[in-house]
Amino acid sequence: MKRFSVSGATLAMVGVLGVAGVAMAHHSFAMFDEKKQTMVEGVVTAWNYNNPHVWLMIEAPDATGAKKTWSFEGGGPVRITRQGVTGDTYKKGEKLRVVMSPIRDGRTAGGICFAIKVDGSITQPNDGACDAEAVLARWKAKGWLETAKHLETHPLED
Repeated sequence: MKRFSVSGATLAMVGVLGVAGVAMAHHSFAMFDEKKQTMVEGVVTAWNYNNPHVWLMIEAPDATGAKKTWSFEGGGPVRITRQGVTGDTYKKGEKLRVVMSPIRDGRTAGGICFAIKVDGSITQPNDGACDAEAVLARWKAKGWLETAKHLETHPLED
């Protein structure tokens, strides 16, 4: 009887560890190069305010000038709502400048840090991929908010 209890406990522990691994993998931002930020300027084509993470899509030129859809992963709705971002924050056709950590494989995608609207307001639909307050302060201190151009990349640290 004891042998069955130990086996049951072992099986339960393996199950818990397996679920924890999946949960950690889901919340990983390892696909983004968090050591640099790139600014992308374009027009909103979609704003998907849904669980588990929001997605912002804009149309903007790539490095060759060809129009591409850029996709930016943000935080979960529960978190970003506390940051003032809602399902109505971005509208199709709206111009935005997005500061993001680019995806490592070179696709037109990244983890969003913050977005700047035409009126100068800044929104932060981010999660674990970016400490938006620190990055925003750095961009302001370096003058990059005023001078950065489309696809310009800056390091997180000097």
